[in-house]
Amino acid sequence: MRKALKPEKVRPFLPSGFRDFSPSEVRRRRWVFQKLSAIFERFGYEPLETAAVESLAVLTGKYGEEGDKLLFRILNSGDFLANVPEEAKAQSTSLLPYITEKALRYDLTVPMARWVAQHAGQLVFPFKRYQIQPVWRADRPQRGRFREFYQCDVDIVGAEGIMPLLELIQIARLGLKTLGLRGAVLHLNHRALLERAAHLTGWPLNDFSTFCHRLDKADKLGWMNIKATFEAEGYHLPSWLSPTTDFDSALRAELERLPILSPDLPTLLSLIETSDETLKIQWDCTLARGLEYYTGYIYEIRLPGSGVGSIAAGGAYASLVSDFGGPNLPAIGLSFGIERILALIPEESIPNEVPPSVLVSWIDASPLYVQRVVETFHEGGVAAFAFPAPKKLSKQIEYAQRRGLKWVAIVGSAEEAAQQVQLKNLHEHSQRILPLDAVAQACLE
Repeated sequence: MRKALKPEKVRPFLPSGFRDFSPSEVRRRRWVFQKLSAIFERFGYEPLETAAVESLAVLTGKYGEEGDKLLFRILNSGDFLANVPEEAKAQSTSLLPYITEKALRYDLTVPMARWVAQHAGQLVFPFKRYQIQPVWRADRPQRGRFREFYQCDVDIVGAEGIMPLLELIQIARLGLKTLGLRGAVLHLNHRALLERAAHLTGWPLNDFSTFCHRLDKADKLGWMNIKATFEAEGYHLPSWLSPTTDFDSALRAELERLPILSPDLPTLLSLIETSDETLKIQWDCTLARGLEYYTGYIYEIRLPGSGVGSIAAGGAYASLVSDFGGPNLPAIGLSFGIERILALIPEESIPNEVPPSVLVSWIDASPLYVQRVVETFHEGGVAAFAFPAPKKLSKQIEYAQRRGLKWVAIVGSAEEAAQQVQLKNLHEHSQRILPLDAVAQACLE
């Protein structure tokens, strides 16, 4: 009888664009999340989490044609080809609607809007929420860009105007300062000004998205190249429409002609003139991202010289909640590019703090007494755990040292009989015998 072949071992690897995080990396990431969460709650935002999987009907059409291509679609369960017509199998575009109805969430804003629409009757508006969860995009991985990554969003639903914008700028400034980042620039623009520019250029307004996509490439292709592309087709852009235009008289005159913006001009001017080492504000007439659903202010934060693109972005949107059958509520939000921010923070500036913990090391004590010692530490507010088996004491202490623990509580039959513990401080190389009811407090002193 032939011997059955063992299955070949799988080489351990991750698909490109995905990552694992070691315990120390998880602690650093949690530190950043906790710092930002504390800031959000200080401004009255409430935490929210939504499902990882959304219906394709919820997601498609919200991110533009390119965004739809980057959705991680999920195959239907079971025999997903069973009821597919033969003619639909000829092309992927005709096949997809039959075999996939769901996808992993692409961002946090659209799922939030879907949730608000479902629960609008129970919410108090303006509704302020923050959300820190992973999202997935079938993008090409590069530095600071992954296929699975966390987003960190704050949104106000049921509010619009300059005051919510000021609050989000304040949150951005405080967040970057808390994380130790300086010298960032918030590029600010408004959809109404872009529509005005398209009108003055003579661009067909039914193709407004193409106009915006071209402008938005100015930081990558160079402004002169963008202008040349328009001029080659007979379109001449207004002189004030430039990424380097100061907040000069020509630009102000255009803003004053826009009823939605003219009341905000004094505040905008003050913002731009304010000097701040953490975050300064710059009006950028060519900023045109996210206009598939942004309807008002749009903004993007960059750190010059970082090489990672924007580190935060957001804007105002008016109809996203109503698109899901909810009330017609204006909203405005900000998303921190948390992965890019983490890549920019020096590793040594984020504390890798291991919570104080005690190893209960035992030789010939009973398992029940060892368990009682662990429980005594817990009741005293100290993390503790027992070594799983009574190995040589030197091996157990070596384990504690390699884990970076400060304390070892040694118990044997003699300590059990006396209801005591030998408490060893590995950092100070000291040791003392204590009654069981005093060991937890000794670790806290």
